[in-house]
Amino acid sequence: MGLVPEPAPPAWDGRGLPPVAARRLERARTSGVASSLLSAPAAAALGAVGFAPVGEVMGAVVQHLGWRGYGCGYSGFGSQFQFAFGASTVTSGGRNRWAGLGPYVKALYHGWDTALWRLLAEATALGADGVVGVRLTRSRVDDGGNHEFLALGTAIRGHGPVRADRPFATHLPGTDLAKQLTAGWVPTGIAFGISAAVRHDDYRTSVQAGSWNNTEVSGYTDLVAAVRHEARAHFTDRASRLGGESAVLDRMRLRVWEHEPAESHRDHYAEATVFGTAVTAFHRGATAPTTSLSILPLRGTSVKENR
Repeated sequence: MGLVPEPAPPAWDGRGLPPVAARRLERARTSGVASSLLSAPAAAALGAVGFAPVGEVMGAVVQHLGWRGYGCGYSGFGSQFQFAFGASTVTSGGRNRWAGLGPYVKALYHGWDTALWRLLAEATALGADGVVGVRLTRSRVDDGGNHEFLALGTAIRGHGPVRADRPFATHLPGTDLAKQLTAGWVPTGIAFGISAAVRHDDYRTSVQAGSWNNTEVSGYTDLVAAVRHEARAHFTDRASRLGGESAVLDRMRLRVWEHEPAESHRDHYAEATVFGTAVTAFHRGATAPTTSLSILPLRGTSVKENR
């Protein structure tokens, strides 16, 4: 006797969790089986500090990344202007009315924010206190500029009766989170900073980039330094808004590409991302409260028993 196929999910208006996600959560609640992405050491470490997995959770959204801004701002000015005044790096957070990548970066933030919100919504539905080992990936769906933003992790719940106001999320695996909790630090959420910038290849940049000598290309240095600086500033701001006193970085990435919108007009673009976990101290003492013993007592045992 074959399996009876499930009925098709109802139409979805894009608000809240997708119907298929709600049905998957309902199966998790009624089955009594808590799926997990944790390794055996991670599960054991979390159990030692009072947490148990309640289910695998995820959040996903397909975001279209189309128009990226106005470019470098030099279109139509000609090579004489570029030679005399040189180019400047224009970041996504800048105020240059001729250029900018603000819409592109806004779309990236929307993708990651939505994926993380849906991840935490699933964790809340399972009664979890947090999500550990969160993996954040972005992949191309097709050649039309559509990308999937995916957040995947394991929801955990404390053994005690006290519940958090909202579940936290962290990229830290279970073993690292257990060490962090023992040391008196608790995660408050995943923070990220994104920046994109564009810079026109002016006369000086072109000469340095095409030189026969080993020389710094100062224009490209300025481009990557500016975009990294802005991404780190956004990361710090978001970690602070999550209530973090400190942050544990997960990864910092840089992507650089070039574009030639017209003859004798070449621009270089850069995109920087910073991801990590905001953390805060849950005690103010000199050492973290713990029931662990630093020295194992041998009272009541004999030498022969210890052999």
